[in-house]
Amino acid sequence: MGGLTAGALLARRGLRVVLLEQGDRTGGYVTSFTRGPYTFDATGAFLGGCEEGGEFHKLLAQAGALQHLRFLSIETAKNIYPDFSLDLHLSGGFEEYIRGVKELFPEERRGLEGYFALIGRIGKEINRFEGITWWQTMLFPFFFWHLIRYQRVSLGQILDRYLQGDGIKRVLSTLPAHLPPSRLSLFFTAVLITKVLSQGVWYPHGGMGTVPQALEAAFREAGGELRLKTEVERIEVQGGAVQGAHTRGGDFLRAQRVVAAINIRRALMELVPEAYRETFFKVVNGLEYSFSTCLVYLGVEMDLDRSDLPYFTYISPGDAQVEYEHLSRGEMPDDPTMIITIPTLLDSSLAPPGHHIVRIMTPASHTFRNGWGWHDRERYLIIKEEMVQRLIRTVEKRYIPGLSARIRVVEAATPCTLERYTANEGGATYGLAPTPRQFGIGRPANRTPLTGLYLAGHYTRPSHGIVGAALSGRFVADMITDEQRR
Repeated sequence: MGGLTAGALLARRGLRVVLLEQGDRTGGYVTSFTRGPYTFDATGAFLGGCEEGGEFHKLLAQAGALQHLRFLSIETAKNIYPDFSLDLHLSGGFEEYIRGVKELFPEERRGLEGYFALIGRIGKEINRFEGITWWQTMLFPFFFWHLIRYQRVSLGQILDRYLQGDGIKRVLSTLPAHLPPSRLSLFFTAVLITKVLSQGVWYPHGGMGTVPQALEAAFREAGGELRLKTEVERIEVQGGAVQGAHTRGGDFLRAQRVVAAINIRRALMELVPEAYRETFFKVVNGLEYSFSTCLVYLGVEMDLDRSDLPYFTYISPGDAQVEYEHLSRGEMPDDPTMIITIPTLLDSSLAPPGHHIVRIMTPASHTFRNGWGWHDRERYLIIKEEMVQRLIRTVEKRYIPGLSARIRVVEAATPCTLERYTANEGGATYGLAPTPRQFGIGRPANRTPLTGLYLAGHYTRPSHGIVGAALSGRFVADMITDEQRR
């Protein structure tokens, strides 16, 4: 998404852009696939900032992609915890969410007001930082006091400061990160709330794959050249400046600027000449990657329109710290976090009449059972099938009775699948883990020390996620445009 967004924006601004994609389609994790009459989203569950004037809406309009998309508002969602559940009404944006949380935890009202006030102040400074002027830079501590004070603070530290009960802390740390609050960046939370979720969440009609398709169409319409199944073998660098890129097929594309929207370790430690790798070794070697995901995709013939589950259901095991420790050891918890999505409740065109799509997602370690037994194909398939059946049984027993008998299509993806298709490190769901050390200025910059080499995607600034990766593309496009004007 980062490279595709940068390419579309730069092409629209009149630059000649060639986009090299190693796979057979653009978008990386953000793609859809079909099995029989069903259309599945590979990953991704919702988008923020799609409302008129929203961050993502503006970006898509700038790229020329908005005309190709239609967004459906996600009205409700559900969070399920061991001892309570929370029905979320999302059409009113984040304010509606706050009201729902206050109603469930009236005894925490005062602490919640303090917590959200802090989040709001940090969010405003983050927004202001994007357009920082030279005189604000000179007076940085005055204008960005919260960014300085809370840069290395975890969400858990702030939750403990403002709130008392474990229940409310679990609710407020239910975020797309695969991390417990003790390890999750407070800045990430502020960015997610103020830039992505503030006005509600959305789903693209036709599935998540329509988003990269729209950007690709805009890119081509602006004169961009796309080469699929074209892997870069080496980035040419002379005198500390980029000269172009060599493809594995033997072509050399001369260019003053290269945007690497790929696995950061491959970009900086494999594609650049060996003489320059020492520049990046310390940065890359110290990175912490996010956990991966195991996904089960089901096409079912059953009526789920009147089920208790909305489109999006987040199921928490209760203790995120214990789950994190299991995953860190390469284990799968007995009772893992799960996200169940039923996209056909929003868009019935994704399956035939009377049928639905159910997708089950759970955090997973790439090292589970010796790398999922990947080096032995037969063993890998056994381990994969065991996990698929385990997740299906859990969902059937607790949430969708009779599910097994109504399955018509089943597909699955493990961390090995995600790594194979996207080359993400260990199939990392979110690229870099959004810890305090790896957020804000601690995250690798979009502009590298090599003249003309830029980074986009979820390994760089501002953050992970579909919108975060797209914004990284805009950051890079703006940098290149500014340099062209000088």
